[in-house]
Amino acid sequence: MRFSEFQKKEVIDMQRGKFLGFIQDAAIDINSGKINTLHIGDTERSLFLETRVKDQKQFGYDEVVTIGKDIVLIQKKQPKE
Repeated sequence: MRFSEFQKKEVIDMQRGKFLGFIQDAAIDINSGKINTLHIGDTERSLFLETRVKDQKQFGYDEVVTIGKDIVLIQKKQPKE
């Protein structure tokens, strides 16, 4: 899957069933070509139809549970005690 297909998918937190935003960007390891972190943000529109990203969050790619046609499900890792 190309990253351009991955962008703009809705991201849902599986534990709470909450909409987190859309995939905006990613940090990619240049040696392996694998995604390390996803940058997720909610967009807001102004009167002139320009979009701005607000409240950008980062999640590790290892927190992705599944990637569907329109959405990505994320489950945060629990800290080990």
